[in-house]
Amino acid sequence: MTNTCVDCTLKSNAVSVLDNNELCALEEGCSRTIYDKGELIFKEGGPVQHIIYLREGFVKLIKRGAGGKDFIFGISKKGAYLGLQNLNKDTKTNYYSAVTLTKSEVCFIDRQCFTELLKKNGEFGLKVLSTVFTDEMNYFDRLVNNVQQQLPGRVANAISYFAREVYGENPFVLNLTQTEIASLVGTSRESVSRILKEFQDMGIISLDKNVLTILNEKRLEEIKNKG
Repeated sequence: MTNTCVDCTLKSNAVSVLDNNELCALEEGCSRTIYDKGELIFKEGGPVQHIIYLREGFVKLIKRGAGGKDFIFGISKKGAYLGLQNLNKDTKTNYYSAVTLTKSEVCFIDRQCFTELLKKNGEFGLKVLSTVFTDEMNYFDRLVNNVQQQLPGRVANAISYFAREVYGENPFVLNLTQTEIASLVGTSRESVSRILKEFQDMGIISLDKNVLTILNEKRLEEIKNKG
């Protein structure tokens, strides 16, 4: 494992445009921590102190809704920044919680240090903004799908999201439980289990333990698009 931001081989696209002096400044405001699966990185309502860079692993992003029920609104993978909304100096508490789905390594970056780099390096700022736009479009798309689609369409959309946006491969190791998938698509664990079984019976997917393979992508897209 490298010890400095200058030597790091897991830089984000944004950090890769910083010069050595800027990387040294980033290093002064950065600390690195390793989390085991299921550990809380930060909690909704907790005090804001850092911007988080996910060096390795997968993290679920959770927002608490009515009645204290948790809703998973996204999955972040290595290379993601978490808590960018905390750059607003008026933000005092975290807007959501982040919990590891796998063993993960994160960098805690001092909020003021990150803000100064955004001010000084426009290219860095634009690259950070591009990640915000991409994440927001994904969140909006899934929100609309969850509101408008029937359950088979929502589950099909989630499987497509996992393959394309989260894991970037097919087959993939599914790090979420059926309860967590249910939280992502807004239904019960039993309903998710039933739809996954139907998809397997139809030859659309196979699920061997936690390895999911999309066997018929065309049919999956049809269900996803029809809702």
